[in-house]
Amino acid sequence: MITLLAVAVLLSSVIDLTTGRNVALCIRNCAQCKRTFGPFFEGQRCAEWCIRTQGSTLPDCSELDSIADFLTKLE
Repeated sequence: MITLLAVAVLLSSVIDLTTGRNVALCIRNCAQCKRTFGPFFEGQRCAEWCIRTQGSTLPDCSELDSIADFLTKLE
């Protein structure tokens, strides 16, 4: 029983570390896209989305599908 509890605690901490890394990488990618696209990229919304989704999907500046929701249209 104690061994099972120890394994559960260990797995939950590893999952938390992985999620934290994914969120950090996701936010870094948002910042890179903001530097690349300037005022045409909504970096704040991208970062908020990263936090809300816990970095489950990483935005990639070279993949339009992954950042299309954060690009503003030219008027």
